[in-house]
Amino acid sequence: MSAPLELRSFRFGDADSAAFEEVRDSLIVDRSLPHEPVAPGLECLLALRSGRPVGRESLSVAPELHGVTGASGLIGHFEAHDPEAAQALLREARTALAARGVERVLAPMNGNSWGRYRLALPGEEGAAPAATPFVGEPFNPPDYPAWFEAAGFTVAARYESREDPAPHAVAPDARALAERVARAGIRIRTLDSTDFSAELRVLFELSLAAFADNLYYTPIGWEEFHTQLGKLQPIVRPELVLIAESAAARPVAFQFAFLDPLGAAAGTPRAIVKTVATLAEARGLGLAGHMLDLLRERASELGARSVIHALMHVANFSMRMSSRHASRVFRRYALYEWRP
Repeated sequence: MSAPLELRSFRFGDADSAAFEEVRDSLIVDRSLPHEPVAPGLECLLALRSGRPVGRESLSVAPELHGVTGASGLIGHFEAHDPEAAQALLREARTALAARGVERVLAPMNGNSWGRYRLALPGEEGAAPAATPFVGEPFNPPDYPAWFEAAGFTVAARYESREDPAPHAVAPDARALAERVARAGIRIRTLDSTDFSAELRVLFELSLAAFADNLYYTPIGWEEFHTQLGKLQPIVRPELVLIAESAAARPVAFQFAFLDPLGAAAGTPRAIVKTVATLAEARGLGLAGHMLDLLRERASELGARSVIHALMHVANFSMRMSSRHASRVFRRYALYEWRP
């Protein structure tokens, strides 16, 4: 029989913070996967067995998320060594957040949907071996979804990343889309790398407007946005960041892609289309599809053997856009929910 668990509550930055990080470090399979830092002062729970850290999570409350009513509790930074630790942590978090009057508990979500959220789901029986994760992809041991379900959580939303295995192949309607965009007076330009911060400000303003209707969306401030995307500056290729401007030279859309260093290290060079954002006024023209056509062509010229359309909600327009290129499932994900 295993030793009893001890649960400790603390604020990140206090004495237990090192043990909190130790849980994650002990579970990392690939040390090249980037680490998302924990905000100082964030409420945390730590599970220990015989003094050894075996599980962790953070707790927060989001007063307003788009598409749902009432406050939502969030469980983030979840990691556990075994099902017993997972059950203890998830049930404690449920109780604590329900006591604060939340309508639902969403998990995992590191603070908001701009941070790391969702669980990667195990592949279906008979599927090909799991591919190397890409930069920014949720990554977790395959047992996690079952542990959440055992704790009473159900799937709230499903997502997919899809892989385009032939970015050199031209879509049948590519020319028609290009002509339609041109007739609308829209110009596509690449990122100006000489003023990266100013260009990020353009992407920030477009993101706030384009994503406002996304499920579970909450806006973030400029500083947080700058910090998140600024981390990618070393791997940004200007030709893979496209900004669409109207005839009046006003930005109306952008797509942000990069060559994935983790794929290159594994011998599978690929580009990741991280963000697709189009203002409502510019939708219906085929603009997003045209911009993706340009990214595919340029990624192929840069040596990418595939293009991954990352982390799309299964009901999102991006899924239809991805289907133009005979894309196939790369990996599936789920966000979980528990209701008091």
